[in-house]
Amino acid sequence: MLLNLRVVDKKGIVFEGETDFCEIPTEAGMEGIMPKHINFIANLAPGKIKYKKGEKLNEIDAAGGGFVEASGGGINILLNS
Repeated sequence: MLLNLRVVDKKGIVFEGETDFCEIPTEAGMEGIMPKHINFIANLAPGKIKYKKGEKLNEIDAAGGGFVEASGGGINILLNS
């Protein structure tokens, strides 16, 4: 089972695709999200969003913070930068 990850900034879609795992910097600390994760909404803290599909680990810069919402097998991230 995979997660649907969508990352959007002011210019448009930064990334949209499936991932096995996502690690997100929130104001409460790092949040690791796998399939069937509990639903939640959080403020992003500046840092790197990391996501993995297979053996490849990718990163997206979230220097300006933003918001993250995880529900129904998907993760939506809105970046301020």
